Amino acid sequence: MTFGTLIQQQRKHVASGACDPEAARRDSLRRLLAAIEGNERALLDALRDDLGKGEVEAFTSEVQMTAAECRYALKHLKSWMKPERRAVPMLARPGRAVVRREPCGVALILGPWNYPLQLLLTPLVGALAGGNTAVLKPSELAPRTAEEIARIIGTAFDPSELAVVTGGPEAAVGLLEERFDHVFFTGSTGTGRKVAAAAARHLTPVTLELGGKCPVLVFGGDEAGTARLKDSMDVVARRIAWGKHLNAGQTCVAPDHVLVDRRLHDPLVEALGRAFKSFEGGEYGRLVNRRHFDRVLAFLGDGTIASGGGSDPERLHLEPTVLTGVSAESPVMNDEIFGPVLPVMSFESLDEALALVRSRPDPLAVYVFSKDEGVVERVAASTRSGGVCVNDTVVHITGFELPFGGVGDSGMGRYRGKSGFETFTRERVVLRRGLWPDLPFRYPSPKQTLAALKKLPRFLRGG
Repeated sequence: MTFGTLIQQQRKHVASGACDPEAARRDSLRRLLAAIEGNERALLDALRDDLGKGEVEAFTSEVQMTAAECRYALKHLKSWMKPERRAVPMLARPGRAVVRREPCGVALILGPWNYPLQLLLTPLVGALAGGNTAVLKPSELAPRTAEEIARIIGTAFDPSELAVVTGGPEAAVGLLEERFDHVFFTGSTGTGRKVAAAAARHLTPVTLELGGKCPVLVFGGDEAGTARLKDSMDVVARRIAWGKHLNAGQTCVAPDHVLVDRRLHDPLVEALGRAFKSFEGGEYGRLVNRRHFDRVLAFLGDGTIASGGGSDPERLHLEPTVLTGVSAESPVMNDEIFGPVLPVMSFESLDEALALVRSRPDPLAVYVFSKDEGVVERVAASTRSGGVCVNDTVVHITGFELPFGGVGDSGMGRYRGKSGFETFTRERVVLRRGLWPDLPFRYPSPKQTLAALKKLPRFLRGG
């Protein structure tokens, strides 16, 4: 079946109204949930084969998060679909107006390799809740997971409702030549630009979930605040290290680099070494392929290795590595790392660190560790990012009530929970009124002059 034929089948399915009723949307969400939960073992095995993910991490960050997204949508779908009453303009009174959220139509969802299940299927939950059909394109760099997704979706859904297209970049390029009603892409900033350009040919709206170098700022403020933060340095380090350790650093919101008060530099570096050491023996994935491994490994030459640094090219394994003595001009401080290398730079003042952050493209997240609320507010007010997380890393993306997305080079649009439903629907105003009364002043007349209009009460003139 050609891409054009597939999309035409889905467009006919949308036009039939089969996706519109709440019951139909619930049925689709339940089938997706059953497909995920009923194939848990196969999905965990595929994630292990593709990325070396252990069972606990694969379950919590991929299977469980996706299933939880389905359950949350099922719980709230009725309220999301309810039309919202709005005030009507004076000229249309008496009347009633509502805003409905209607399906976009046929959606294309392009997934990445780093979380190949979660980051493909959590957007799909929003699409199905919104009453759409969809074409999924999983990443070819996680082939076993792509194969399992194609199998379970093919078993649970007819292609006219939901289809999976596997293959390399040429498949994605071919799909983007077709007209969709919404395109959702998760991946690199460079590829995101190409996706946006391709969608623009059809004036198709896009949601881009990209990356960016997410900075961590560790500043205590005055001497007393610095001392208080130093007393909590082991907790600070563990939370930073945890965010970097996830998926071997291959997470779009992973801490990319740390900017720290000069007075806290050495205690933090030592604490980071202890934190990563304490994680040894637990689950830890590998880098996705040799090209990516070699690219990340090369960053170790951009500074002094304070801890870690061990590598196994055969297993594509790289120890979490803390780098010091790096330059702001070095590759590790300018290229997205997307691996377990954590450069740490010290600064005399918060202003210097903020200047560096502002000089770079907008990241997906900014992390700030401080017990001084003034420091926290300055960081939040002085930077732009998709999100800000205070005294922790990554956890801000796990809440269904918290919209997730980027800004500028880190993306556009939001999803998760209701935001995902809103991404895959469009607002439509429906205004109703009767045929009486029918006031004559609104119609053209020889007596209609500006002076006469201004004599009318302001509420009749519409303000």
